[in-house]
Amino acid sequence: MSNFIPTNLNQSLFFDLNYLEVLGDDTFEYFLYQLLETEIDLSAFYDIYKNNKVGRKAYHPALLLRVIFYAYYRGMISSREIERACKTDLKFIALAAGTQPHFTTLANFVSTHSETMKDLFHRILLICDQSNLIGKEHFAIDGCKIACDASRQWSGTHKELAKKSDKLKKTANRIIERHKDNDSDKSDGNGQHKEEKQKIETLLMNAKKIDDFLNTNEKRIGVGKQKNEVQSNITDNESAKMKTNKGMTQGYVCVTVADDKRQIIVNADSYGMGTEHTTLIPSIEGIKKYLGNDVLDSAVITADTGFSSESNMKYIFENKIDAVIPDNQYRKRDEKFIKSETYNEKQAERNNERIDTKSKNKYKASVFKFDSELNTCVCPNNKSMRYMGDHYETTAGLNKRFVGELKDCRNCPLQQKCMHNPVKEKGRQVSFLRDDKRTVKFMDIMKEKIDSAAGRRIYSKRMWTIEPVFGNICSNKKLSKSNLRGKTKVNGQWLMYCMIHNLEKLWKYGERELMA
Repeated sequence: MSNFIPTNLNQSLFFDLNYLEVLGDDTFEYFLYQLLETEIDLSAFYDIYKNNKVGRKAYHPALLLRVIFYAYYRGMISSREIERACKTDLKFIALAAGTQPHFTTLANFVSTHSETMKDLFHRILLICDQSNLIGKEHFAIDGCKIACDASRQWSGTHKELAKKSDKLKKTANRIIERHKDNDSDKSDGNGQHKEEKQKIETLLMNAKKIDDFLNTNEKRIGVGKQKNEVQSNITDNESAKMKTNKGMTQGYVCVTVADDKRQIIVNADSYGMGTEHTTLIPSIEGIKKYLGNDVLDSAVITADTGFSSESNMKYIFENKIDAVIPDNQYRKRDEKFIKSETYNEKQAERNNERIDTKSKNKYKASVFKFDSELNTCVCPNNKSMRYMGDHYETTAGLNKRFVGELKDCRNCPLQQKCMHNPVKEKGRQVSFLRDDKRTVKFMDIMKEKIDSAAGRRIYSKRMWTIEPVFGNICSNKKLSKSNLRGKTKVNGQWLMYCMIHNLEKLWKYGERELMA
């Protein structure tokens, strides 16, 4: 008969276990333990603890930090999953020194210390700098859109939300009226009545939720020049509805700055807006804050087209910052892309998606017959337009403006192709830039820079500097969605992931004698 090693699982064993031996000698877990235990001052986390005289003993911040950091390093974001790992995973058991923090303790620590994470991020960044991981020659800026714990179905302008509330109330009233009409019907079961009653309560509760929000919150105003109202969100009013490659999502754009030597993150912040151009100046100021005001004297900054605007270029040139930030038309001026069939095909697809039927059919100003010397303009229907002066100002400079006569536009057979909406109070308007008043824009200076061979060569470094950072955090560390709400908390969690990225680089490439 065969003789096998016993495989009975229903037995108890006693281990002679040393937690440091479990972590290993040259592992990320051991490095994380040593760094938080001996290298970094964590006294900033002590302020919220008031249990020196009464109350139970608290978990040390170093213990919670190394457990949470290691969980994020392993791709775990759920506090319940981290709690379970502290009971079943030997590495977590060792990092937690045999304790088993409750998931609420872990979650509260992440959300409570959001502001303190900025100080910890700075301390880790200084260690990276001391370990010769930051080259300070090229910084790349880009944004990553992260969903948050808020539903985009609860988004809308105040008018749209009020309309939704009225719709919910009308739906609830229709169900109530149907109940009154069927009161004498004995065939209806109690189960159906109970289900519809719960539906009515849910509808009215959601309507009240919207009404309470509208009564206690002001309209959100955009950051553009027109200052139009943007959509609010009842669940997380600091977040924004954003378009991603996977569709629309409710969340934040996490703008990050990375150094090109080892892709060390030198600044990071989260913003509840869909546009990135307003985040360029705070990002540059963040570089100065963490690395010193003189760090940009010999460094170059690159960012993609989303950060290009006249105000940003003005800030760049007035502060004598060496930067390469292209406009959204720079590829069309590059011969390599002009001759590329793949690029042209994709560009045509994008244009078809962006252009709606109305704007596609509307006549452009170039179709109108304009005489700059005589100050005359004739529309496509051969009707003379009224001259309105030459002081119509845009960002490009002063324009000459013309408007169609109301009687001509109302009876024009080309009205549908010429105007978006039916003619009511005024006809079609067009304007033409005055050559003698053309404003030299800072964006034009940047265009010359990006179109040069040196400018394109510098800009080519941007992608392999910043994109690996997002690839590591979002793919390797599996951060596809933040499980928090509010800008402060989401930003604190993003900073923690950025610190994990930097710590991983420090462990692999840092000068080890500094961490002995």
